[in-house]
Amino acid sequence: MNTLATIELPEDTPERIREILASRPEIDVRKGPEARLRVDDRTYPLVIAPGVLPWAQTTTKLLAELVGPDKVLLVVSERLLPNVRRELESAGFSYADGTGGVHLRAPGLIVHLEPHRVLGESTAVAPPGLGAVAVRAIQEILEDPEREWAVTELAKAAAVSAGQAHNVLSRLQREGLMGTIGKGQGVRRKVQNPTELLDWLARVPAARKIHERRAAYLYAPDPDALTTRLSFHGVQSGQRYALTGTAAARVMGVTVVTALPVAMVRVPRKPGLVEAAKLLGAEPVDTGPNLNLIADVGEVGTRKINFNGPVAMAPPVRIWLDMLGEQRGEDAAALFREAAIGY
Repeated sequence: MNTLATIELPEDTPERIREILASRPEIDVRKGPEARLRVDDRTYPLVIAPGVLPWAQTTTKLLAELVGPDKVLLVVSERLLPNVRRELESAGFSYADGTGGVHLRAPGLIVHLEPHRVLGESTAVAPPGLGAVAVRAIQEILEDPEREWAVTELAKAAAVSAGQAHNVLSRLQREGLMGTIGKGQGVRRKVQNPTELLDWLARVPAARKIHERRAAYLYAPDPDALTTRLSFHGVQSGQRYALTGTAAARVMGVTVVTALPVAMVRVPRKPGLVEAAKLLGAEPVDTGPNLNLIADVGEVGTRKINFNGPVAMAPPVRIWLDMLGEQRGEDAAALFREAAIGY
């Protein structure tokens, strides 16, 4: 395949940026004294911007002022949402991401390559035989994807048996999602690509399965009051819970939907969903609910709670997984993932 462009990067460029740019055979990535883009006999100074937050016109304007007119801005990210790619293209900026999407823009030059795959798809097929406890362990790994994991460390962090931790790490290694460091009893494993692992986890049936749910209603004039009252009753009664899905995203400041008719809440399997609803100040209902109580099988949401003010929250990866099953969940989950998870 013909090379369309050559990108030179200095020695101190992060390795992941090199990997993303080199994932397309049409782009030749080399080492050089400074960042430069070369096409045929033309050379352009390059400014690498690693990663982006949810995009806005103010972000585009700020970057344009920082880069100036004489250099090419190249945004390199693990994943860029379609609307972010369009915004960058409209602003005349260049980008490349882990899905294989590349857009190079310079005076007299446009090189555009579509992504290899759609965001959210996995190149690996999710294997059978993973249960909710294994999913909890993988969520723990994804909370710190740069960490090198020993079996005993994962067992302690995820509150699983050593055997379960070993099985999870071995399975992820066999799937090519984790690599090994060291040998023998001192061997550790590290995530190869957190984006791939997160996409893969979403395809594991146990990661998104809802075993039991119960609709309930808690009087509150608006969504903010609902979460405040929920937390108040949780503290008063001692009922453990974890807000998740789009309701949790809202509390975190990531508003992904304009309306929030029902808040998803995970609760331990005991004392049961009806009793848990009452302890949280709500009444089980068949119509007009504003709470959706979920039996937290495997404690994937309630074992490791994060607090945002007084509100108990599920871990971000669990929030994202639960969003995928909500109404208009795919789009909302993509926005939340970009803003709160980042890979």
